[in-house]
Amino acid sequence: MRAAITPYVAKAISSPLTRRVRRGLAARKARSNGTERQVDVYLNPRDPHGYLLLQVLPSLGERFDLTFRYHTVATLQDDMFPEQALWQSWAIADARDLARLYRLDFPDHDPALPEPAVRNAACGMASAEDQPDFADQALEILRSLWHGEVPADETTPPESTEQRIALNEERLHEAGHYLGSMLHYEGEWYWGLDRLDHLERRLIHKGYGKHPNEAARFVRTWADLCRKPKPADPSTTPLEIFFSMRSPYSYLGLERAMQLADYFECPLHIRPVLPMVMRGQAVPPAKKWYIIKDTKREAEKLGIPYGFIADPLGAGVERCYAIFPYAREQGLATNWMRTFARAVNARGIRSETDRGLRRIVEETGLDWEKARRCLEDERWREEVEANRQELYRLGLWGVPGFRFGDVTAWGQDRLWLIQEAMRGDQP
Repeated sequence: MRAAITPYVAKAISSPLTRRVRRGLAARKARSNGTERQVDVYLNPRDPHGYLLLQVLPSLGERFDLTFRYHTVATLQDDMFPEQALWQSWAIADARDLARLYRLDFPDHDPALPEPAVRNAACGMASAEDQPDFADQALEILRSLWHGEVPADETTPPESTEQRIALNEERLHEAGHYLGSMLHYEGEWYWGLDRLDHLERRLIHKGYGKHPNEAARFVRTWADLCRKPKPADPSTTPLEIFFSMRSPYSYLGLERAMQLADYFECPLHIRPVLPMVMRGQAVPPAKKWYIIKDTKREAEKLGIPYGFIADPLGAGVERCYAIFPYAREQGLATNWMRTFARAVNARGIRSETDRGLRRIVEETGLDWEKARRCLEDERWREEVEANRQELYRLGLWGVPGFRFGDVTAWGQDRLWLIQEAMRGDQP
C-alpha cells in the first residue's frame, strides 16, 4: 500500500500548486513580521561556494532592495557528507570553475585549510554577525582563508561565539537544511550561485526589481547549453555519464547529456552505479525531500517532466540494471535508461512489479520474455561495481558524474564544463 501511494505523495509535495500555497503562506507571515525583503544567509567557511556567494550578494541586494541576515555554521554532518575528503577536494575545484565562469575571486592554488584556520575564520565571522558591516568583514575573512592568510594557531574562541555557531546550526537544521552557502527566503532554499536564478525570478515576479526589464543573471551554467557553435567535425570521443537510476539529478543529467551528445554528434555511454543507500550510505529525509523539491524547480526550468515518482530503490534498480546489457546488445541502451528513468520519475510506474516493468520494456522496444530471463543473470553487478570504482578513481563519489576525454564533472549543473571540452575551449 505504501509503495502504491508514494508517487502521489511525491507529486503533491513537488507540485507547483503546493509550492504556490507554501510561498503564499510564507509571504503572509513575512509581511506580518516586516521581513518580506529579508533573506537568511547560512555560511560555512569550509565551503568555498560561500566565498563566491558573498561576492555577489551586494549587487543582488541592490537590484531587489534586499537585506540579509547572516548565520555562520561550521560543521559538516557525517550522514549528509559521507565522503568529506572527496567533497572538500571537489568543492575547491568546483568553486574555481565557477569563479572563472562568473569572473569572481578564487585562488589558483589549492589552499591547505588547516582546521585551526577554519575555526578561527568561523569564530571571526560569528562574532561579527550583529555588526552592520558583517558582509565586508566576512568577505575579508574568507578571502584570507582561501588565499592561505588566516592564522592557523590554536586559539580558544569565546564561549559566546561557539554558542552562536551552535545555535545557527540548530536553526539551519530546524529550518530543514544541512548545507552552508544557502539562502533561505520565505520558506524556500537556494544553494550558492547555482540556484540564484530561481530566487531572482521569484523576486522579479513579486515586483521587487528596481529596473522594469530586470532578468535573471545567474544562468551561465545552463542557458547556453547546446546553443554555442560546435566543431565542424563530429567527435568520436564518447560522453560518459555515471548514472544512478534512483537519483533525480541523474535523471536530469541523462536528459541533458542526451541533448548534448546529439548536438555534438558524439557517442553517449551510460555507466550505471548503485544508489548511495544500496552502497551503505545514508540519505536522511531532510536531504531527500529537499532534492525532490529542488529537482522539480530545475526540471520545470529545463522543460523536463518530473514529480510523479515511483521510487525504484532496491528491486526496481536491480531489475533495470539486469536488463541493461540486453538493451545495449539491441542498440537501445540509452533509450532503455531514459524510458525507465521517465517512468519512475515522471509517470509513477512501479518498476518492482512485473506489470510495471513489462510496460517499460515494451515501450523501449524490447522483447518482454527475453528481458524477463535477464532478471536471473547477476553478472551486471560486476560491471556496476567496476563503474563505482572508476567513479572514485576520478575523485567523485556521487552521481551524475560526467567524463569527456580528460575532463570530468559532477552534477548536471556542470555540463557547461563538458560542453567547453567538446568545443575545445581553453579554460
